[in-house]
Amino acid sequence: MKNIPASALLFLSLLAAPAFVQDHGSHAGHGAQPAAKKADANTDQAFDRLDRNRDGFVSKAELPERHPLLPHFGMGDKNRDGKLDRKEFASVMAML
Repeated sequence: MKNIPASALLFLSLLAAPAFVQDHGSHAGHGAQPAAKKADANTDQAFDRLDRNRDGFVSKAELPERHPLLPHFGMGDKNRDGKLDRKEFASVMAML
């Protein structure tokens, strides 16, 4: 088998590099983050909408089917009480 010179491998890797750094456009939900105050207000509004029984917590049962928070609920429930308080909710929503 022929040996490929290191310089040839380096050249080929440099040709491939632009493919890894291409701009993929704006992905929904990604990109520039809104101002902190606006994000906090949006999180509070979302919490209030989801807290249907107005007990100050959001449970899994209160989340709509296919809500993006559902698969991450356990990560947000830091004290493992089966519900999210405002702080836990804001924390897990920031991860989405």
